Amino acid sequence: MLRWMFFDNHKFTSYCATYRFLNVLAPQAPDPGALKFLRSRADAAYAILDKHLASHEFAAGSRLTIADLSLAGYVFFPPEELGFDIKETYPHIEAWRERIKAMPGWAGPYELMPGKRFMAQR
Repeated sequence: MLRWMFFDNHKFTSYCATYRFLNVLAPQAPDPGALKFLRSRADAAYAILDKHLASHEFAAGSRLTIADLSLAGYVFFPPEELGFDIKETYPHIEAWRERIKAMPGWAGPYELMPGKRFMAQR
């Protein structure tokens, strides 16, 4: 579990979160070279998890664990914020997302965060 949580912190969420911030929240238009770099790093990390989930229901076994919750932090944001569509690009991550959504008490990020959705005005 700890390995997946470290992977999430250093590879999976870190690049995706920064990419999303620059695309959605940064007040000025992002540098295209920086976006290209971050997207390539995010794609590499997503490919690793997608490959793993091809033969595993969850990150660290056959049931939901804290490792899945760590990894899932950004995968439920809409494609226009992420800058890519998980459903179309990473089928095993998409199936994993559906398994997580099926858990009792699950709610999407915008159901959990009250208030108006913020998008940078450029």
